[in-house]
Amino acid sequence: MKNVQFFWRDAARVSSWRSGVCLHGHTMHSEECLNFLPRYLHYVPGVSQIVRRYERGPRPVDFARAWWTPPLTPSRALRLEQEQIEKLGLRPMVSLTDHDNIEAGVGLRMSYDVPISVEWTVPYQRTIFHFGIHNLPAVSARRWLAALAAYTAAPDDLQLPEILREIAHRKESLIVLNHPYWLEEGVKDADHRRALPVMLQHCNKWIHAFELNGTRQWRENAEVVGLAAAWSRPLISGGDRHGGEPSACINLTNADSFAEFAGEIRDGRSSVLFMPQYREPMALRVLETIWDIVRPYPEYPGRECWTDRVFYRGEDGMARSLSALWGGRLPWMVPPVTGAVQFFATAQMRMALRMVLSKRAEVLP
Repeated sequence: MKNVQFFWRDAARVSSWRSGVCLHGHTMHSEECLNFLPRYLHYVPGVSQIVRRYERGPRPVDFARAWWTPPLTPSRALRLEQEQIEKLGLRPMVSLTDHDNIEAGVGLRMSYDVPISVEWTVPYQRTIFHFGIHNLPAVSARRWLAALAAYTAAPDDLQLPEILREIAHRKESLIVLNHPYWLEEGVKDADHRRALPVMLQHCNKWIHAFELNGTRQWRENAEVVGLAAAWSRPLISGGDRHGGEPSACINLTNADSFAEFAGEIRDGRSSVLFMPQYREPMALRVLETIWDIVRPYPEYPGRECWTDRVFYRGEDGMARSLSALWGGRLPWMVPPVTGAVQFFATAQMRMALRMVLSKRAEVLP
């Protein structure tokens, strides 16, 4: 892993590079499905009983119809990532990749030199893969998004290699297999692992890199290292940021533009840097992200409260925020849950949790 560095060991080497690249970050334009939520809530004493009560009620909540949107606007997400890279003394390049949505890049290009990118949801056999499609041409980005959305809505395994080939034909583009071993809710690990080599057998030629993910545990990233070696593909960073923590890994490069950087990756040259926050216990990082999601943002009119950023699609097919559905009156079980999250996210509790969890943190290489 000579091209994978860790800031806590290799800080002095950062100054030998000119630019830092942040890939795979999410903004308010991403829709994050909540169908995973009941499974996790069942692990919480007290809350589990409440969830079970609603699941058995006359009108059970269908969490597959619910989703939340990350709190940060595209401009704020961009600045958050730029600031981290600038503190390293590097020129920042940031590629925001919302789920099946390019509005962040399209809107930012009116004021900033940023690529138009997307995290594409790809159903394949009995699993789902996610591809980072970076630096779509501005003049045809929406046409490309429509083509990608058409595949997602009606997947055809035979069409996937052709779609990737057409994107890869443009030399300025970059195609990344994001978190190769991450499982979509409801997908079985055995099905995913059967489909992965089949997909790579047909599509690897058009995939430029495999992602080391800043929100996944190291044992999973280590497996990606082996996968990339087996399929002769470089490793690339992917922060996968959803909250207020900047990306836990970035790429280092001497490129002066994203197109030049994409060319380096396509030639097999990549240098990944894991940032200090990756050393934090994963449970603590998840807790802080949850607090970023539910805390108020008075600077965002219309999206101040978390209930403004969580949506549910009713029987009539209309999507409404929880604020609209609840009319400003929270169900009785919600304030205790959000209050508990706020309590554990305080500075004092974070310090205590860090001490406890650090003893159980996984060993990094």
